[in-house]
Amino acid sequence: MNRFLPILAIAATLLTLLAAWAIGDRIATSARATQGLMFPELGELANAVQAIELVQGDRTVNLERATDGTWKLTSRDGYTADLELVRGLIVGLSQLQKDQALTRKPERHGELNLTWPDPEGRARLIRLYAASEGKPFEVIIGQERLMPRSSYLRRIGDDQAWRCRGGVNGDVDFQRWIRRDLLSLPATEFLAARWLGLTVTPKPDAPSTNRRADDFTVATDASTVWTPDQAKAARGVLPEWPSRLEFDDVRAAKPDFTPAPDRTLVFTLKGAILTLEGRKEETGTWFRLAVQPTPGATAPTKDPKPGDPWVPDWNAFATKVRGWEYRMPEWRESQLERLRSDEPEPKAPPMPDLEGKDRLPPPSSSMQR
Repeated sequence: MNRFLPILAIAATLLTLLAAWAIGDRIATSARATQGLMFPELGELANAVQAIELVQGDRTVNLERATDGTWKLTSRDGYTADLELVRGLIVGLSQLQKDQALTRKPERHGELNLTWPDPEGRARLIRLYAASEGKPFEVIIGQERLMPRSSYLRRIGDDQAWRCRGGVNGDVDFQRWIRRDLLSLPATEFLAARWLGLTVTPKPDAPSTNRRADDFTVATDASTVWTPDQAKAARGVLPEWPSRLEFDDVRAAKPDFTPAPDRTLVFTLKGAILTLEGRKEETGTWFRLAVQPTPGATAPTKDPKPGDPWVPDWNAFATKVRGWEYRMPEWRESQLERLRSDEPEPKAPPMPDLEGKDRLPPPSSSMQR
């Protein structure tokens, strides 16, 4: 009987090797299934996308591609969207890499913010519409992390949840899709500001940067009474408006818009006379911009770096703002209110954080299949 032992040993070894091979093949197959692009079909579809819809809770952002290739924010009367941001959304989706397959149980989707419909407004739905496709491309984006950047998502109609490497801007705040800085002029472009009979001009020896209230002079006429304290405050506020002229909402111009004197300011600049024509409404102060380019303008700034002052092409700028009304940020409106009172002037808020913050918890290992 001992002569059969070597044969049994060889057979056992072969069975072990076969089992190991089978297990290894399944592991390799599973690994291949969780590697590569999450949405490989978007590579060819990207250039064909004609419309985008972003939904979260009760908020919706709609973007449409115009015939000239620009993108319009249809949820804001067709205001021009930032082309690079729209491209970033499509490219970001197309470059998501599979990292880990998670749960297929619908009852656990809520732990990853992937329940849809989602009345709590934690999940975001992204729809891409292409002319060549009957059905839109739809994906639900749940939790996201910044370090390392990763996204939790699943397709509509598919219970399989995934963690992917990479991220996308699917924000439903319309402000994230447009440029809200209308002007950011260098200080030396400012020549004068006039409001309610008060005129502020720089002194001849005013520095080119870091100007203070004492670097300006004030003159008033008899149309409005200004106290010395109010006039002093105006010297420190009005000259810097063209250096940071922004808005927090936009709409197509209304035919019955009538500006009010207490919301109308005139800025004389090196390249243009800029009139801010505003009026106070229930939703805040809305204004139009009337631009009159003048000879001798400074050459437009080419490719300004983020955060740096820049000079526009004034003729192009006049065309850009024509036909639109902008809502003044509350802190700017507060400045005007306080200039006509004796209250201390509040400081301007910091520039908004356009990158967002990592506010999401780390993934749970229990979400694996």
